[in-house]
Amino acid sequence: MGKLACVLLRVLAVLAVLAAFVALDWYPTVKELGLLRRQRGDLERKIVEYASMAAKFNFPDQAERSILANAKAELDRALPLVENDAAWTAIGLVDLQARAREDLISHARFLFYWQIDSTKLGTDGPGGKDPLTGWISRQFVNIQDGFSIAFAPGGFPWHEVFSGSEFGRGQLASRPMCIIAMAPLPALLGFINRLSWGEARLEIVRLRLEPGMPLAKAWLVCRGNYRIAAPSPWLVKTGYGKGGENLLVDPDSPLLWQKVDPLLAPRVEKKELPAAGSPW
Repeated sequence: MGKLACVLLRVLAVLAVLAAFVALDWYPTVKELGLLRRQRGDLERKIVEYASMAAKFNFPDQAERSILANAKAELDRALPLVENDAAWTAIGLVDLQARAREDLISHARFLFYWQIDSTKLGTDGPGGKDPLTGWISRQFVNIQDGFSIAFAPGGFPWHEVFSGSEFGRGQLASRPMCIIAMAPLPALLGFINRLSWGEARLEIVRLRLEPGMPLAKAWLVCRGNYRIAAPSPWLVKTGYGKGGENLLVDPDSPLLWQKVDPLLAPRVEKKELPAAGSPW
C-alpha cells in the first residue's frame, strides 16, 4: 500500500506539472494561433471584396467630369458679387421691400445689428404709431440672442463646403440682419417661405412666430451670403473648424465606388407652403 501511494503521488505530481505547462505555455500559443487564423481569414475576405469592387469600378466619364467642372461655376453664380458691404445692404433692402409689397405684408422692418438698440428698437415708424412697437420692445433680448447665434465663432454652417474654394472674383462674406413683420398668417407664412429666394441669399438662423387674429407677428434673424470685391469685416474664414467637425466618410464604402448617374439627381424645384386650411 505504501508503494502504491508513492506511485499515485508521483503520477499526480507529473499531471500537475503537465497542467501547469499546458496552462502557461501551450494555451497562450494556441490562443494566439487562433487569433492569427481569424485575422488571416478577415484579410482574405477583404482581398476578395476589394478585387470584386475593383473589377466593377468605372472611371468618371465625360458627363461626370463635366458636372464636377461646372460645380465651381454654379457656386459662383449662386452667390451675388458686390463691390462692398453697403452694396449688399442695398440689394437686400430693395429685394425685401419688393417682396413685402408683393406678399401684402402690412408692417415690416429690416434691421442690422447696430440698429438693435433697446432704446430705439421700439420707437414709432414714420407716420405715427407703429403696431409693432410694443412687441418689438418685449422681444429685444430674444432678438439679441438670435444675433449672438449668427455671430458665434464657427457658426457659419458651410465651412467645409467652401473650404479650399477660390471664386472667380471676390471673397466669401456673411452678414446677419433682422426682419420683423406683421400680416395675416397665410401672407406672413408665404413671405417667410420665400425669403431665401431673393438676390441677398438669406438663410434663416432663428425664427419666432406668434399667430394672432387678424394679424400674426414674426421676427427672423437671417444670414446673407455673398461675394465681395473690397476688404470687409464680414469675410468668412473657410478654414475654421478643420479636424474635428468634418464629416466622417468611410473610404472603403461600396456606395462610394458606384458610378454616379446624373439623371438620378433632378433639379430641385421651389415649392409653396400649402394654403391656409388645407389638410396637406
